[in-house]
Amino acid sequence: MPTVAGFALFLIRRLLAMAVLVWVVTLAAFALFRIAVPSGLADVQINAQLGQGEPAWWQYTHYLLRLLHGNLGQSLTVGVSVDQLLWRALPPTLSLVIGGMVLWLVIGVTAGIISGLRPGSATDRVITALSSTVLIVPVFLLGLILLGVFAYTRFLWIQPGYVPLSQGLGPWLGRMIMPWIALAAAQAGLTARLTRAAVVETASEEYILAAKAKGLSRQRIAWIHVLRPAAVTVIPSLSIGLGTLLGSAAIIDQTFALDGIGQALLSAAKSNDLMVIMGTILVTVILISLGSLIVDICQALLDPRILR
Repeated sequence: MPTVAGFALFLIRRLLAMAVLVWVVTLAAFALFRIAVPSGLADVQINAQLGQGEPAWWQYTHYLLRLLHGNLGQSLTVGVSVDQLLWRALPPTLSLVIGGMVLWLVIGVTAGIISGLRPGSATDRVITALSSTVLIVPVFLLGLILLGVFAYTRFLWIQPGYVPLSQGLGPWLGRMIMPWIALAAAQAGLTARLTRAAVVETASEEYILAAKAKGLSRQRIAWIHVLRPAAVTVIPSLSIGLGTLLGSAAIIDQTFALDGIGQALLSAAKSNDLMVIMGTILVTVILISLGSLIVDICQALLDPRILR
């Protein structure tokens, strides 16, 4: 287990890196719309909200100061503040991402463990084939297929759209189960393959063979001696998977009409609503950074060597 001081220093470094990343993203986004890509509409929105005729550096400073007070600007198309718009869109997005991530990890890790502990078996071949299949199916296509299945079968419990959890667990699950499947499928397939490879490699180590020679049970060897080293290998890939997951969430959000952050971003891009675009980019980067931080903490707890 890592020491308290070492873990605290590790956490501080990660938080500082996260803060720097968020700042760089705001700077890059502002520079893109204000300087790099000339746009009369963007200039009108920036001048209207950040100071008419002021230099770019002053307008960016003004933007940062407003961010520190939780003010993301005003949406010119919806007629409400950006922070209010994103606050309404956050529950569907969190429901989609957290539920999809849980489904991705449970299915992907479980399938990879089962496949890796029985290499060459019929179960292994089936799981490998399914993993390869979901990896090559585009997210939007899988979403449309699931919508087609719903339209054909007409399950009363499963519906498109979004219902808050406050209106009941059943209606909420009925709206989220298809988006979760569409979002988690590809990442679950990739995680299953990575987990299988890690389990097979770990199971061939000399200390595993020695444990088998000592007569330890198959379950004890798998859970104690195989899974933890395999998890240390798989966990770093979750940060990349989380970024891909959030990117796919925008497509799933639009496909199933969940009214989340992804749908807000696509709508803002169509109408050139600059402040909404910058706000959604900022929130997305923060969500990815928080997810990566959680992954780093889990990895540090399993392998304290990364704290060095």
